[in-house]
Amino acid sequence: MSKQQLITYDYFMDTKNIFSLLRDYEWPVFLNSNYEKFQNERYDILTANPMHKVYAYENETIVESQDGNKNKVKTDALDVLSEIMKNFNSDYSNLPFTGGAIGYMSYDLGGVYEGSNKKSDLKIPLMSFGVYDWAIIVDHQLEKTILLYEKEDEIIKRLKKLFSNDCFPSYKPESFNILSPCVSNMSHDEYKNKFKKIQNYIKDGDCYQINFSQRFCIQYKGDTWDIFNKVLPSYSAPYSAYMDFPFVKILCFSPERFLSYDGITVETKPIKGTRPVGDSEIQNEEAKNELTSSDKEKAENLMIVDLLRNDLGRNCEFGSVEVKKLFNIETFSNVHHLVSTIQGKIDKEKNIYNLIKGCFPGGSITGAPKIRAMQIIEELEPNSRSIYCGSIGYISSNGKADLNIAIRTVIAINDESLYFWGGGGIVFDSEENSEYKETFDKIKPLIDILKN
Repeated sequence: MSKQQLITYDYFMDTKNIFSLLRDYEWPVFLNSNYEKFQNERYDILTANPMHKVYAYENETIVESQDGNKNKVKTDALDVLSEIMKNFNSDYSNLPFTGGAIGYMSYDLGGVYEGSNKKSDLKIPLMSFGVYDWAIIVDHQLEKTILLYEKEDEIIKRLKKLFSNDCFPSYKPESFNILSPCVSNMSHDEYKNKFKKIQNYIKDGDCYQINFSQRFCIQYKGDTWDIFNKVLPSYSAPYSAYMDFPFVKILCFSPERFLSYDGITVETKPIKGTRPVGDSEIQNEEAKNELTSSDKEKAENLMIVDLLRNDLGRNCEFGSVEVKKLFNIETFSNVHHLVSTIQGKIDKEKNIYNLIKGCFPGGSITGAPKIRAMQIIEELEPNSRSIYCGSIGYISSNGKADLNIAIRTVIAINDESLYFWGGGGIVFDSEENSEYKETFDKIKPLIDILKN
């Protein structure tokens, strides 16, 4: 690996102008922090043209190089990615991302690890990561833009010229059209029947909680980048992302962190407990008070906290896993959430790939106990979840990583169909009408924008 070059430029606050130019290249990715509303998430990360493309289906992993050569293996996709990443390292420990892997793991990948036989009807890879040797990192807190690269190829020369001359053209929205009504993969009556089955499973002692969701589909024509930019202000989520792969376009507006890792400490922030944002400060204070005083919501959150403590404990030093925050309120554009924070110190014999396998998929979107919950989800949800409830993010060459839970996520297939999901946790004392309504509270901003 050649020595990395780092150049610091003036602050480019509006990163969508930069990314609009990267869309001409292969596998462009944009990780957006929405710093204006979430000051703790200070970085936007942008890149394209990966050196390696690693993607996997049920029975094989494919590694594609920049020259187009493809190598197909039967090895586990995360193990393949781990081997490739051994060739990448960086001395820039003060940056979140210094080149490395950016992509997604679908929820269905976790099903494969646990022996699921359910096949996706969407026919996209279970996992896909580009391994990039350059990146643009916009530090909104220190108000600077960083270009990090190894070789000065055509794209780097172009970016250096644009940054030096401060001449990025403004993003110009393109149009999109919605061509069909929004259709769920289950009727309200079907939801009711499945809700009753879940409650019976809980009463019989099979499980304590099930995260149950329905899938929606709309036909569209136009530019998904334009859809992303129109939806982003409405969701204003700290772990947002736009990715343009040949087989899927991903528009993610996630409020939830799956795993962050600095080489020593790992953190997860499960969400359980939701109330809609009201029209007034009084309504919002009432909603927050409802959350913090609800025994049901706190019990639901605590169940997942215990599950994730156990998941982290598989690869952390004994006794190092701690709950740093319990039942904290975090407010997003359309909902208030009950969020807890758990941290642990990774065992010296383990790495980020061990952590992912030990925790994936995140317990907040399965239920408890996890394996039985996943089996019930497989039985009752009509379709596989695909990228929804999987994870999107990066594994950096400097040893850091940050991955979200892919909720509030839209995927575009074949430039004609938008798929998105809404769901929530069901426990013993859940009410069917309330849970059904929560599903729509979560997707309301998206539906409103697409309708208009």
